Amino acid sequence: MNACEIVRRQATGTVDFSGDLHPLLARVFANRGISCSEELELDLSGLLPVSSLGQVDAAAGLLEQALDSSWNILVIGDFDADGATSTALAVSLLRKLGANVDYLVPNRFAFGYGLTPGIVGVALESSPDLIITVDNGISSIEGVVAAKAAGVHVLVTDHHLPGDELPDADVIVNPNSPGECFPDKSLAGVGVIFYVMTAFVKQLADAGWFEKTAVEQPRMGDWLDLVALGTVADVVPLTRNNRIMVEQGLRRMRAGKTRPGIEALCRVSKRVPAQLVSSDLGFALGPRLNAAGRLEDMSVGIE
Repeated sequence: MNACEIVRRQATGTVDFSGDLHPLLARVFANRGISCSEELELDLSGLLPVSSLGQVDAAAGLLEQALDSSWNILVIGDFDADGATSTALAVSLLRKLGANVDYLVPNRFAFGYGLTPGIVGVALESSPDLIITVDNGISSIEGVVAAKAAGVHVLVTDHHLPGDELPDADVIVNPNSPGECFPDKSLAGVGVIFYVMTAFVKQLADAGWFEKTAVEQPRMGDWLDLVALGTVADVVPLTRNNRIMVEQGLRRMRAGKTRPGIEALCRVSKRVPAQLVSSDLGFALGPRLNAAGRLEDMSVGIE
């Protein structure tokens, strides 16, 4: 009996432990929703295709327009670890492409959560042409109205459950949007923006943009350390898709291919990068990153 069949029988209480999989492992796999041995493979080739997330192509098109037209782009993040890693990912990648981009995170005590009309007022002081929300925006009905009234394009990227009404943004990317067919509803905000930026880079590559501009094409794997940290810190379910991104991000950290900020978080939390596991992200690095937004200013964590 192969591992896949043993796990299925364990889940239904009909497993025959005469097979080659230990009963404890069978039980652990079943409790984690692992239905066959193939789901234990965590190579990047197992990720759900980027194109399977609804509206990523439309988002990539809007971002390409912004890049080609030299729009001022403003990323509006959230004040937790998922929001910080999402913001850092979007801003650092867009800057690598030469975009005019800055970011803003609402002070939770002054503005509350998300793209509120108040934070839009602050955002307009920097004259953005495009606002990108990361890890927020799906409930920002009034904020999007205010931005659009000022002539600003809005791209919403979020993973939270929507309400009865969706914001009137130019594009919304959210695995939990009504009618969305993406198989994994458990992406963190940083996972959503990773998918969006991956689609964007691919679209630029397909159009020959990197050859025309002599800009080096980003390797999206270089941002998986941020994806891993934000995903674990946000305590979303570690479905196979999330687990692949977390494992691949951890591998980069262990190999010393992470960014200085994560190395610094390791030092202050007395963790050895070469030995990092997911619990270190959830109980040592993530809480320290969260502290900036919970106590004062998440821009410290983003920087």
